[in-house]
Amino acid sequence: MAAKLQTVDRYLHFTLVKENWDTIRALNYIRKKIGVSLKRFGISGMKDKQAITAQRVSLWKGNIKDMIRLKLPDIFLKDFEYADERITLGNAIGNRFVITIRDSCKKNEEILDILNRFKEIVTSQGVPNYYGPQRLGGRNADVGKAIINGNLKLATEIILKKIQPFLVGGGVKSIPRVFWYEKNMLRHLAKFPNDYAGAIRKIPKRIRRLYTHAYQSYIFNEKLGQKLLKKRVPKTIIVQGYTVPTMPELNTIPIERNSYLIAKDFKTLMVKNGIVKIRFTLPSGGYASTLLSHL
Repeated sequence: MAAKLQTVDRYLHFTLVKENWDTIRALNYIRKKIGVSLKRFGISGMKDKQAITAQRVSLWKGNIKDMIRLKLPDIFLKDFEYADERITLGNAIGNRFVITIRDSCKKNEEILDILNRFKEIVTSQGVPNYYGPQRLGGRNADVGKAIINGNLKLATEIILKKIQPFLVGGGVKSIPRVFWYEKNMLRHLAKFPNDYAGAIRKIPKRIRRLYTHAYQSYIFNEKLGQKLLKKRVPKTIIVQGYTVPTMPELNTIPIERNSYLIAKDFKTLMVKNGIVKIRFTLPSGGYASTLLSHL
């Protein structure tokens, strides 16, 4: 009995493997299946939707039996263990990538030469450490700017713009399930037409915070671009934090980020018939899309 009580108060850690799911939507789907709050999950970062990804997740007071019997589409859970601490953003030290590139029109010898030269650059001096499109994602930075400026109506309009075509066809019921938080926003506005703060708060906090962080990322990219043009690039660039009086939970702290992105353990795994497979590791916050844009 004592052993059971001990595990109840601890965190269940597991590996979330997924394809065609972004991290928050996958966790939201899982939490509905087991009947818990999204707040009980801890993660060290977001993983791309358009990839097969694996990441460690913690669940407060998680029950292994509930998790292992789940049948989830394009989601696999494994490597369960109990631990004393929640997984947070500070836990990630980096990410390992295996990338497949298809339809190259170059000969194998040319590809190998390019990859060898690329390896020398990215593992020594690195490439400009821009935030990738995943962070800026569509109009995330525009939403963040509107929130920081206190224009919550504009922020709401930008978020909901992508579902307008569905509304023309048949109202909220016609909106696909993938837009679950946008649907919650619309339902809230139907009851409280001018409560834009309330509508935005229908979005999980982890996603809401991405908006203000995306605006900081946009400012960093702008600063880095200016430094590169002037050919006076410091080792790191600092972006100020922002206070959001209308939504204080979205306040941000200053960020300091390396100006150049350096890869480790770069290895060519395969070059054959126009198909290339490479592997490398990037520090936490580094974007594979940024590195590959230089290849």
